[in-house]
Amino acid sequence: MNKHAIVKHPPGEDRFTFSFLYCGSPASPGKQYNLNRGVDETAEQFILRLKANISKTVNKKKKKNTEEIQIDIKFCNENGEELSDELTAWDLVKGSGVKMIINDVEYEVVVNPPMVELAKISQPMMAGFLVNPTKLEICFSDNTKYVWFTSKDFTAMNIKKPKLEDLKPSQWKQRHEGFFFKPETIDIGCTMRLDITPRCGDIEGDTFSVISEGEVEAPPDMSATHARQQWTQAVTRFPIFRVMTYNILADQYADSDFSRQQLFPQCPLFAMDYRYRVRLILEEIINFHPDILCLQETDRKVFIYDLLPVLERFGFHGQFLKKGGQVDEGLSIFIRKTKFNHIQTKGIVFNEVLETRYPHLKKVISRVPGLKEKLLKLTAAVHLVAIQSNDSKGDIVIVSNTHLFFKPDADHIRLLQTEMCLSELKTFRDELLEEYPGKSVAVLQCGDFNSTPPFGVLQYFREGRLGSDHTDWSSYPPEKITDLELKHSFNLESAAGTPQYTNYVNGFKDCLDYIFYDKSMFTVEQIIPFPTNEELELNTALPNVSFPSDHISVVVDLKWKDKE
Repeated sequence: MNKHAIVKHPPGEDRFTFSFLYCGSPASPGKQYNLNRGVDETAEQFILRLKANISKTVNKKKKKNTEEIQIDIKFCNENGEELSDELTAWDLVKGSGVKMIINDVEYEVVVNPPMVELAKISQPMMAGFLVNPTKLEICFSDNTKYVWFTSKDFTAMNIKKPKLEDLKPSQWKQRHEGFFFKPETIDIGCTMRLDITPRCGDIEGDTFSVISEGEVEAPPDMSATHARQQWTQAVTRFPIFRVMTYNILADQYADSDFSRQQLFPQCPLFAMDYRYRVRLILEEIINFHPDILCLQETDRKVFIYDLLPVLERFGFHGQFLKKGGQVDEGLSIFIRKTKFNHIQTKGIVFNEVLETRYPHLKKVISRVPGLKEKLLKLTAAVHLVAIQSNDSKGDIVIVSNTHLFFKPDADHIRLLQTEMCLSELKTFRDELLEEYPGKSVAVLQCGDFNSTPPFGVLQYFREGRLGSDHTDWSSYPPEKITDLELKHSFNLESAAGTPQYTNYVNGFKDCLDYIFYDKSMFTVEQIIPFPTNEELELNTALPNVSFPSDHISVVVDLKWKDKE
């Protein structure tokens, strides 16, 4: 801000930043100065540092044999009295009405004004799909105004840092006010502009304008998804709640030559871009109106910049668990706050606790050459969130989310990981029953289990027991597991049964994703129909322009037993 010196000092921090634009001459565009100083630094040291920085710049290109430009800096209070340089730097700048004078240029010193430091418009922009600010960084604001404009004839040399005063009003049509904007067919071909004005109480900060990088495009055919959403047109009402699980295909597995050419050759390049896919994913989630949402293959950056900021505005509480190792993706769980209150969260990365937990597995694993070493290298985890119903007298539900190892000859490993999930569920349930006496604690286990019917994972969840002679223990003969019988005490069933497809890719089409629910506490009220084979094969396989992932979301409505 010209003629203003901006001080940023988050409460409790021991340093502050001091920023201003100084022009050495009327013809100079000026230079932005940004200093980071300690609050205990003396005012004398602070002023000397300011002088040194400015002097270095203005005298850098001075002609030979010309006098050096002298820089004089002083700070005055609101009465025009010069402040002593015996103060601390923070005491020098923090007061109301303080002015900094550099030679004959006067600046108003403003502490923690509401300001927008960064914002972009989500891309791509498509008619009928929500658009919102992304990578948003707003400081010291408690109320922000968002105004959307469109233009069919806007041109600019630099759209990355547009100045509000340079934007011709005649070129722009105001379309909407609010954090979200849903362009319509009439907006196709338009450039978009967003004006963001931060406020704090009665103080209004400078308006930050951002111009879209592209134009509004025509939407893809979403008829198959919209047909499913005819069954989920509103948020459920007690005693019913909706659960959704979805492997959304991490960008790191989609953004490579191998994935584009070998795994998903049917998908156009633009539709493989995570920015395109995340617009479809968000639109799908929002219009299914889930109350509990479990996502697998959640990129950390997608969680931070796309999923969390948007879904929070739709009333969700969200948490992310990185699943270990070098991969920057993991599991995320979102809970609708009007339905449930978050109590506790646990995140267990299996290879990090293999040596200290699961004693009943440890001795069996150690007998199989190379198996322990393999398990220690695998990135897999279970994410558990305990939530309390806002309607059902405070009943508690543990929502568990996981993504098991994927290789075809690893059924034995998936069984071990399943047992780890159930062990953690039992431990967590026992802790909650002790902590909340008199409350019931139900369980939900969601995820991508990479196991098709009728293999051991599904059988074990449903039946509560798996014998030591099950064929899955020898799925990879060199790592055959013997003398291990599994059992658990939960009463679980697959809420959506065994649909024909939840994964539909070239060379493989089957069911991998499940929502296992507690039969002692819930009944299934509705299973949201899956896309038909005809709809799925229309574009050969998934992902494609209409489906953003290689998986299909599983959505069910559950009902509390004996509660109306």
